[in-house]
Amino acid sequence: MSRFFARRRLFAVGLIVALASPIATSTAGASDSTFVELSLRDSGKRVLLAQRVLDVDPRTGVFNKETKRKVKTFQDKRGFAVTGVINKRTWNALESRWESIQQALQRREAKYDRVMKVARNQKGDPYVYGATGPNRFDCSGLTRYVYKQATGKNLVHSSSGQLRQVDRISRKKARPGDLVFMYGGGGVYHVSIYAGKGKILHASRPGTNVKVDPIWTNSVYFGRAIPKP
Repeated sequence: MSRFFARRRLFAVGLIVALASPIATSTAGASDSTFVELSLRDSGKRVLLAQRVLDVDPRTGVFNKETKRKVKTFQDKRGFAVTGVINKRTWNALESRWESIQQALQRREAKYDRVMKVARNQKGDPYVYGATGPNRFDCSGLTRYVYKQATGKNLVHSSSGQLRQVDRISRKKARPGDLVFMYGGGGVYHVSIYAGKGKILHASRPGTNVKVDPIWTNSVYFGRAIPKP
């Protein structure tokens, strides 16, 4: 399969995932003579895809002023004519960017999978204060070890320090592999790995082993150490 068709195939798959519908109406591969430009007040699947690539919020599928502004920024960064109109050259660049985003998302998913695989492998290891593995841990020692092994990311050996290294997210957006921080009057006192469904995988306290427990308090922060592409 040629690189061109491989790229087109990946783009099509990504678009199906993004829009949950066929892309028969897309003109991404049309010739210059048949390509239909996109501009202010146009709407449809291609506009929605452009908004996804350009991180327009909210994504309405309607080419609005915010979409035009983002298109202009995109064109300017690439040395294109800054028109705010998606011509074929701009569309091809958006298509290429979408492909890059899909590949980055795949790498990100693989990191999350590795985080949970490494974390589960530590279940049953004893809690030892100050330990960072590979067979015994304290709370931040466990998260530090898991992320280093799974992603290569260096987290500090401190729950409060790790909180400063992550992006805060809402509980609603948390996914297995994100970090959960417990806090009280004295600040952050515990860090754990979110295991989904309101549970965490963690090194709890002396006399216990690495295990899965329900989140026992509402005084928690959720943090993301694997940023989105």
